[in-house]
Amino acid sequence: MVFFSGWAWLANAGGDVLFGMFDTTLACLSLFVCIGITYFLSLHYKQSVLMPVIIAIACFLILNSERVDGAWVANFFEGPGLFAAMLVALFVTEFYRILIQKKIGHIKLPASVPEALSASFEALVPGAIITFVASLFNYLLKLAFAATLPELVARVFKPLVAAVDNVVGVSLATILQQVLWWFGIHDTAIGTVLEPIRNANYAVNASAYSAGTAVADLPHILTTPFWFVFCVIGGSGATLGLAFLLLRAKSKQLRTVGKLGIVPAFFNINEPLLFGMPIVLNPLFLFPFIGAQLANAIITYSCMAGGLVNKTFIEPGWNLFAPIGALLSTMDFRAVILVLVLIVLDTLIYWPFLRVYDKARSQRESEEMA
Repeated sequence: MVFFSGWAWLANAGGDVLFGMFDTTLACLSLFVCIGITYFLSLHYKQSVLMPVIIAIACFLILNSERVDGAWVANFFEGPGLFAAMLVALFVTEFYRILIQKKIGHIKLPASVPEALSASFEALVPGAIITFVASLFNYLLKLAFAATLPELVARVFKPLVAAVDNVVGVSLATILQQVLWWFGIHDTAIGTVLEPIRNANYAVNASAYSAGTAVADLPHILTTPFWFVFCVIGGSGATLGLAFLLLRAKSKQLRTVGKLGIVPAFFNINEPLLFGMPIVLNPLFLFPFIGAQLANAIITYSCMAGGLVNKTFIEPGWNLFAPIGALLSTMDFRAVILVLVLIVLDTLIYWPFLRVYDKARSQRESEEMA
């Protein structure tokens, strides 16, 4: 309580400075995502980067904001506009690429004109076409649906978010991810689908909390920090407890894997364990590999849904040590206790399976040395 009282005093004392930082960082998350996607997609196509980014910003302002009484209303610069920002970035970059390749509106300048100036003139007509199309599309959306692009995207994605952000959806996503990982398919196969939902949910929670919503009333449980801090403790399969067990294994190979894997496991990196033991394609570890992370997901979701632990509204980073990440993501000491209990539970889940595997490995090593 002393810590939180001190934190509250610091927040009140430096509120203007902190909110100034918030308004230009997290509160503009969707804008930065739009710029980032446009930038790197343009690099991928080996085309000009500056003009697509400028056009993307213009289209973002057209489609992800409104003008009310002559003033910009930036309601969708934060998490609620994230999906729409991605669509704007993809639309602008792809449309710009097509227009440039087809030389539509191409303005040819003499060779004596500097290349940078020539490139900016080359983009004038494509930029005008793209922003006009964005403006027309925005007008038609308001005419047909009485909604902006972010509002319409939210309506479309609402059933999907609702289907995933519950204990059944989280459990199914966990099982599918772990089964694929066991076959050697990286978890990004599922993460690419879930990541936009997790990030958007986290951003919505953060925005709601900054607006004064109580932690218990935050709208989402499935967020990026929920996944990486509470479910994937030590890496996919929740293998931090397993890494500790390996340090005391009888098998020399398994002890070596434990020594190599324990430090990365503190930061949610467990490839040394997955491929060094191995866990991948090892029938003995299929059940605990799925079961440990599944148990973490169900228990954490139930605790947050029941108000026993705060929901997450801060993103401390996916590779932060879980107990520290639990405190920073929820600002709740009960979350630290929960993570420690989950680590013990994960250890107990892996222990009988490792015991059998360690015995077999150590016997084989003894036979090879005889």
